[in-house]
Amino acid sequence: MNASITLTVKPARPELQVCNEPQLVYLFVRAQTHVAAQRAIPLNVCLVLDRSSSMRGERLFYLKEAARQVVSQMDDRSSFGLVVFNDRAEVIIPAQAICEHDTMRQTISSLEASGGTEMAQGLAVGLQEIERPKISGISRLILLTDGRTYGDEHACIELARRAQRRGIGLTALGVGTDWNEDLLETMTADPNSRTQYIASPREIVSVFEAELARLQSTIAQNVELTVTTHPEAQIRSMYRVQPFIAPLHVQEVGNGGWRAPVGEWAAGDDQTFMLELVVPPVTAGTHPIARIDLRYDLINNPGNHSLATTRLQLPAVAHASSAVDHAARRALERVFAFRLQQQAWQAVTAGKLDDATKRLQTAGTHLFNAGEVALAETVHAEATRLLQGSSTSADGRKRIKYGTRGLIAKLV
Repeated sequence: MNASITLTVKPARPELQVCNEPQLVYLFVRAQTHVAAQRAIPLNVCLVLDRSSSMRGERLFYLKEAARQVVSQMDDRSSFGLVVFNDRAEVIIPAQAICEHDTMRQTISSLEASGGTEMAQGLAVGLQEIERPKISGISRLILLTDGRTYGDEHACIELARRAQRRGIGLTALGVGTDWNEDLLETMTADPNSRTQYIASPREIVSVFEAELARLQSTIAQNVELTVTTHPEAQIRSMYRVQPFIAPLHVQEVGNGGWRAPVGEWAAGDDQTFMLELVVPPVTAGTHPIARIDLRYDLINNPGNHSLATTRLQLPAVAHASSAVDHAARRALERVFAFRLQQQAWQAVTAGKLDDATKRLQTAGTHLFNAGEVALAETVHAEATRLLQGSSTSADGRKRIKYGTRGLIAKLV
């Protein structure tokens, strides 16, 4: 495989304002992958699936179909395991090389749903299974649940962290409206993990297929974005804005340097990052704003670090243009909406319902401005519920939280 990543950077506004005060600058960094040829990489996948009573019917039907499709998508260089859980965990298919596709699919077809939900047991057994094979590729736990686990939330988080420390990513999928999105988001707060909302059981199959295809097309690991700025500049925040919105955890490394882990990278998975940068006072002239580096290890060349670099300079003038690039404006509107809905749910938890209502209403306005009309209407509907003294709906809350990120299944 011959692969590389290139960077370009574009400011939201083309000029700085000459002034004696710090000013806020938004930069958009576009990273594009270039792959000459690629064969799907080997995978070490273990499915950890909820088979409690609430999964009966349509949910279990499509979940079994999705698991069978995963087996069909994998080749004999890969390893597959299947763990299910309700009140206890059970290994249905021990982690093993993919060789008996038909037998595995028949075993999956025999699954039935019953009992309660104890997720930690499933994760613990899944972690044991995924660590048994010795596969030189990507290791991934794929968890799906439709309900809340009770009393073992801390254990779930610790098991997720243990997997991530060992280089095992976690994809946590919630179907329906009754699962705990706060728990799954905490479990997947790692660059190599993610959570997703599946609104309808019919979408389970396509979500599993897309996730496996993304893993098989991975070209780089240990991807890290580093930014070097003026020593007096500050990065207020950094977000991934495409293909979905997610905050990046930025660390200051001194002397104007900042770093943010990004995770794994798939071929064709072009990404855009937004930097919210506070620059010190500037005089008239051209000023260096930032050097941006993307460091990564190609999947077929471990230990040999690769680097993509770009730099940005901007003119400072007495009467700077206030015009914002159209694409940048849409991205900013979506990021602002994402932040506001996060703050709204925090306000709801704190009992500050007036504050939550105002933040949701403002988030809805930003979404309208970004062209996300259906999602904006959902946000305004939930704000109206709060205004009328009702609680928000579980479905509305999930649609807002994952819709503003672009992680509702039908939006993928």
